[in-house]
This record gives sequence, C-alpha cells and structure tokens, in this order.
Amino acid sequence: VIAAIACWQLKGPSAVEAALHSYVDQILVVLPRMTAALLISGFIQVLVPHALVKRWLGKSAGIKGVFVATGVGALTPGGPMLAFPLVIVLRNAGASPASLITFLTSWATLGFHRVLMWELPLLGPNFAAVRYLASIPLPFVAGAIVLACVAAAERREERRR
Repeated sequence: VIAAIACWQLKGPSAVEAALHSYVDQILVVLPRMTAALLISGFIQVLVPHALVKRWLGKSAGIKGVFVATGVGALTPGGPMLAFPLVIVLRNAGASPASLITFLTSWATLGFHRVLMWELPLLGPNFAAVRYLASIPLPFVAGAIVLACVAAAERREERRR
C-alpha cells in the first residue's frame, strides 16, 4: 500500500496502472509454475520414505545430516519453484532445521547446474572455480551454526526444568 501511494504521488495514476499490469503479467508467468511445483511436491511427499529422511537428515543425524544436505543441495537442479517445495517435503518428512538450512544454503551457493549453465559460459572457468571453491564452506558453516543454536536452546531448556 505504501509503495502504491508513493508511486501515485511521485509518478501519477498511470504509473500505478502500469504497476498493476506488470503484476498481472508476473502472476500469469508464476502461477502455472507454482502450481506445477506444488503438484510435484505433493507427489514427492508421497514417494519420499520418511524413515530414510529422518535417518539421514533428521535431528539425530547431527553433523552427518549437514554433510548429506550439502551434497543433496548441490545436486538439486532447478530454481526456487522446485527447491522450496522440496524443503517443505523434507521438513514434513522429519528433516531437522540444520539439514534444511544446509540444503538451502548448498542449493543457493553450490548448485552445480548453475555453474554449468551460467557461470562457466558467461564468466569463464577461472571465475567459476574460484567462486565455487570459496562457497564450499558456506553450507557447512550454516549447518554448524544451526546445530550450535539448537544445542544451546536445548541446554537452556534443560536448566529451566
């Protein structure tokens, strides 16, 4: 609402109308993709064995879950329309917050498909290699931070009892 008011004040009613047309255009692009992604996540939800997710990515997996989530995130192709519904599926199947955050960090920073499709052809092998190598620690750091925060919260809770 604030953006619409600012747009109206600074650019006039025609700018607000243009923004609304842009909104409709974006919805027409995103809605079919989001519908397909949510449908796929529904099928994946049924297909993914919950016991397997809990074993490899659940709370008891600890640091092992961080390593597994890093590998899975780096190998998961596609954009946010696939990755975020997959995170929902993994969460519902019993994956821990540390594994989920590690997965998303790995997907965002180490996605191998993006290196092949975008970085190598557009930025060259030297840049792609340095950027990729510099990013490798990030999912592990994110996962370790979450594990430490969860452990600290559990210790506080135990002391409170």
